[in-house]
Amino acid sequence: MFAAICIAVFVLLMAIVYLGAKSGKLQHFFKVHPWIPKILVLGYIVFAGCFMFPIRSEPFPLDFQGVYLLAASHGVIALAFAGIWGPDRERMVYIATFVLTSIGMVCRYLLEFGEVSNTYNFTLFNIVSYLVIIPIGTTFAYRLMAGGLNRR
Repeated sequence: MFAAICIAVFVLLMAIVYLGAKSGKLQHFFKVHPWIPKILVLGYIVFAGCFMFPIRSEPFPLDFQGVYLLAASHGVIALAFAGIWGPDRERMVYIATFVLTSIGMVCRYLLEFGEVSNTYNFTLFNIVSYLVIIPIGTTFAYRLMAGGLNRR
């Protein structure tokens, strides 16, 4: 039942976005309220930090699907940063990604507090590798995408 509700909400959201983009009302809405895309991107970083951590753990080895999801998700975040902030904001992208990913990881820890999964998810290696790879990778992708937008 929950999956059906999620699918229905997703389809409804996609229809609203499609119709709003096609009519131009969505672009006008974002021009009137320019802070909304920023809040959505920053909130998505916290969400990704919470639900995509860790890259790998003892019972869940590294696989193609996980790496692809991680790369695609943070690639979209980098593209959004490039569109919102423009080029030459690498330091801001790195700091925002690092801080908000850390907040997401704290939320994940609190969400699973007292469960066995925290013992193998929150190892020193997993925490440090995630907090090194994700902000650097997102900043690198941002630099590539912002450079591409700058050339246009």
